[in-house]
Amino acid sequence: MEIKVAGGALMLVKICGLTSVKDARLAADAGADFLGIVLAESSPRRATFENAQAILALGLSQRIYLVFGYDNADYIRETFTALASSTTALQIMADHPQVDQLLKLAPTNRIMPSISAAEKVSAAGLVRWENHPLVLFDSHRTPTPSSPRGPRGEGNGVRLAGGTGKTFNAENIAGITRPYLYAGGLNPDNVAGIVAKVNPPGVDVASGTEASPGVKDAAKVRAFIQNAKRAAQMLQEQQQ
Repeated sequence: MEIKVAGGALMLVKICGLTSVKDARLAADAGADFLGIVLAESSPRRATFENAQAILALGLSQRIYLVFGYDNADYIRETFTALASSTTALQIMADHPQVDQLLKLAPTNRIMPSISAAEKVSAAGLVRWENHPLVLFDSHRTPTPSSPRGPRGEGNGVRLAGGTGKTFNAENIAGITRPYLYAGGLNPDNVAGIVAKVNPPGVDVASGTEASPGVKDAAKVRAFIQNAKRAAQMLQEQQQ
């Protein structure tokens, strides 16, 4: 997968948590490289099935990820199968209890595993995902037997599967050279600093560009994309 984008900057931007056609068009027009529709059952930015269909029907050029948390595997399979086309991608939790089953839902190049970076990530731990074009590092923590349970009995998709609004220690992914998206607690104000410090191949944002859960703030979306890509371009120029 080629990760260079317009202008030559090594920076991919995914705008996630889209729940409406209006916001999907906003993110696409603002220069997002990827779009994300959250379908985790207990997420406050979960899109309705009908709105997800409407976004997918736009035929936007950006790759669109259908994003799930620790939802029941049957729910994920049924929902993804009902919505996905031959180009729709799947974002799943790398440590989902039924991850082996979920990996059969789409080709490897259309599945992005979400990996917890709340603790140190080792290169050895990423070997399983070496054939996936992208992985996502987020601040969520792996669920434990005592974790709150979600409505379908897996785990709480809000607290454990992203959308926490909290960053993780960048040292936890130090030395990782494979393509990835950096997520967790990003917003228009801090993304440039994180890009300058970490130099990630890409960034992913949901809550940091919202006016309210599931509703995007147009100014924040545009500023986030602009700030991330400009910071990456500046870093690239400094390194030349």
